Amino acid sequence: MKKWIVVLFLTAFAATLYAARPVTHVEVPFNAGIGPTAFWIPGVAGRELHTGFNLNLYGVITPQTLDANKEKIPIKYRRYLNTMREVHVAPMWMILIPQYVIVSPAALGEDDALYGAIWSLLSVGPEFISKRYYVVEGKFSPTVSYLHVDSDDNEDSENLVGVGCMLSLALTYTFTDNFLVTFSYAHLLQLPLSINSYKPTDATSEHWIQAGALSLILHFRFGMSQKL
Repeated sequence: MKKWIVVLFLTAFAATLYAARPVTHVEVPFNAGIGPTAFWIPGVAGRELHTGFNLNLYGVITPQTLDANKEKIPIKYRRYLNTMREVHVAPMWMILIPQYVIVSPAALGEDDALYGAIWSLLSVGPEFISKRYYVVEGKFSPTVSYLHVDSDDNEDSENLVGVGCMLSLALTYTFTDNFLVTFSYAHLLQLPLSINSYKPTDATSEHWIQAGALSLILHFRFGMSQKL
C-alpha cells in the first residue's frame, strides 16, 4: 500500500512541475493541410481501392521564425533546425486528430463500404533532398488504425482496430511562404487487435493488414500565436 502511495505522490509532483513550466507564446506559421487520398487496402473487403483524405495540422518553426524570436524559441527546437529545414510542433491533444480518414461508401462498387481513420503518433526521418523550393523526405511513424468494414464477404459489419507502423516518402514544393503542395506515398503495416468473427478472403489479413496511401496535399499557412 505504501508503495502505491509513493508512486501516486511522485506522479502528482511530476504533473505539478509540468503544469508550472514556463510557457512562451510565439507568433509562428500554422499549417493547415488537406487533400484527397487513394487507399489500397487488400484482404478486408472484396474491393481493394478506397477513397479518403489526408490532414496535416501543425505549427511550423523555420530559421526565419527563429531569427525573429531568438529569445522565445525553446532550445529543444533550435537544435533541430541545424539539420532540418523546418520543425513541426503541435499540442499533445492534436494527437487525437487522425492523419488519414477513409470514406469509401458502397456506392463506389461491389456493395463494400469502408470507413475509418489512421493516427500517426509521431514522425521521424531524413530529408533526402533539400533545395530552396522543394524537399524530398522520408518518414517513419508508429500508428493506430480503426476500420469499419461492411462487406458481402462477411454477414455483419466489423470493427477492426490495429497498431503498427507507417513508412512514407514525400515531395513538397513551395510555391509561396503561405502555399505548398505535397505529393506522398505511405505504406502501412498493421497488426489487428480484434478480428472477431470476420474471415477476410485473404487469409494473411487475419494476422496483419497492409495498406498503401497515395496523397496530394494542399498546405495553407498563416501566422498564429502558439504556446511553445
